[in-house]
Amino acid sequence: MLGISSFILLGVSSLMGGAGLLEPLLAGLGIAAVTGGGAAILLRNRRPRPVRLGRPSPEVPAGTRAMFEKIVKDSRQQSRRLQRMQRRARGPAVKQILHRAETLLLRIDTLLGSPELQTRRASDADVMLLEGMADRYVPDLVDALENTVGFLAPTTTEEARARAIQNLHSIDEQLVVLGGSLDQLENDLVGGVTRSLDVHSEFLRARFSEPSADPLFDR
Repeated sequence: MLGISSFILLGVSSLMGGAGLLEPLLAGLGIAAVTGGGAAILLRNRRPRPVRLGRPSPEVPAGTRAMFEKIVKDSRQQSRRLQRMQRRARGPAVKQILHRAETLLLRIDTLLGSPELQTRRASDADVMLLEGMADRYVPDLVDALENTVGFLAPTTTEEARARAIQNLHSIDEQLVVLGGSLDQLENDLVGGVTRSLDVHSEFLRARFSEPSADPLFDR
């Protein structure tokens, strides 16, 4: 837009001036090409922002950071795919499944921000679970959904339509199972914080329950 505007303004100025008509027009065209081309390069080179891990990088193992970056990349690809399918989705059952799959991906991204999870190695079972969900389990179920929705049309035979509905139920059930795994992981992470707080609370209670234990209380 900036390039086109430059071209138009210089072109109008040249027409009003009369003399040297061709040169200002060519100059305007050159500015338009350079400015427009630069804007195109900037737009083309826009990339997703890097993952913001909660802990300083020295506390996050290099393999874990690389794994998290991969999980985020896979998650974003699947989210864009789900959004395209949602624009074409027909029927509440299909929309519900798409929403459930997208919610799983959002929960995975949220879990990556857990400071406790970020200290683990890439080979940790929970980290590998999240990677498997974003890279294989959810995409496989979305593939199955994509191959099923076409058979829900009224023109499809009754037998094929019944099988497609059965497939929808199976896809939804498997997404629920994946959601249950995330529930367990979230509970474990929160439980770890709770246990740390309990230990800290017991320490404070033991430390400050006896005033004579601190010289300040003896004054």
